[in-house]
Amino acid sequence: MRLIIPTPEELRQALATGAGVWRAPGRDCDDDAAPPPIVLERALESIAAHPAAAAWFVPRLFWAEETGAIVGSARFKTTPDDPRGVEVGYGIGTRHQGHGYATAGVCLMVAEAFARPTVKTIFAMVRPDNLPSIRVLKKCGFRLEVTVPDPKDGQLHRFRLSRA
Repeated sequence: MRLIIPTPEELRQALATGAGVWRAPGRDCDDDAAPPPIVLERALESIAAHPAAAAWFVPRLFWAEETGAIVGSARFKTTPDDPRGVEVGYGIGTRHQGHGYATAGVCLMVAEAFARPTVKTIFAMVRPDNLPSIRVLKKCGFRLEVTVPDPKDGQLHRFRLSRA
């Protein structure tokens, strides 16, 4: 598994034209494996608000080299120095679920975040009924911290991983 870090311009192209932007010779990408439009929009908003941290907010594409496919993506939702910690969000395309790609990708995101000395903790918000995502977080070392109400999604579990 490798992380591909697109440019902000590639995000704009993907928003305008769809997942085809991520396809290249030797690299496939199902539409639902690419970052969805809302993720691209939020990433571009974060980049506009924090231009010096543009590379931080760009979604990472999960590229499974052995299959030649983009299988999913993830992005950091908060700045590396946010006092709450770094929030990570991720998704995997339907046909690629259940193959360990989410675990591998999230673990790579954790390693990237903790490579920055300012990052002390990473967290992820997950619906309590999203058992596959909960398993991914636990495999990457996250622990359930608290369940909180969310006006849009109902109850959410907050999983946290602190620097060792």
